[in-house]
Amino acid sequence: MAQNVGSKEREQRAYMRYQEDGVLDLLVGLGIVLAGLTMLVDSDFPLAALWVVVWVPIWMSAKKLITARRLPDVEVPKEHLAGMMRAGVFIVLMLVLALLAGMVMLWGRSTGSVPVGFLEGLREYLMVVLGVTGAFVMGVAAWLSGLGRLYAYAMLTAVAFVGGYLLHAPFALALTVVGGVITLWGGVMLVRFVRKYPIQPA
Repeated sequence: MAQNVGSKEREQRAYMRYQEDGVLDLLVGLGIVLAGLTMLVDSDFPLAALWVVVWVPIWMSAKKLITARRLPDVEVPKEHLAGMMRAGVFIVLMLVLALLAGMVMLWGRSTGSVPVGFLEGLREYLMVVLGVTGAFVMGVAAWLSGLGRLYAYAMLTAVAFVGGYLLHAPFALALTVVGGVITLWGGVMLVRFVRKYPIQPA
């Protein structure tokens, strides 16, 4: 029993070491910043959409070039990788559901199937709804992946969007602030990781 507990603890430490690089935070944060800036400047160029397409190959390459070279002896347990996969699938499903919900609202407005009062209320509190929903998604992703810092990002999202609503700030500004903080923290983690785990000479 004690041996199994010790093995689980070693696996957890190995997983957390492998996730200390901040690469995921940096890339996700940049994607959010690009989405926010695109809205702020009212640009039709789909920067955020392009980033969604290219960020996974960039993340995988960064993991090989930065993380794996510094932790060559660390093998991430399959169950932890499965947790990351479940978190990713959950986030994608929630994005798809959000897109479908938006399409239903547009259809309901054009056909009159959705009460006008409901649409007006949704428009009024949209920032709060998105903030709470985003915090929920990040919280569940933190639970599925085992990455505790995602709970902090969930709180950041809720505070930024609810605060933005109370201060009458643009939605794009709240989005950019959230992405900027995540990007900054990812950069800090990356610098710490590179200093803590230098590449060992062959």
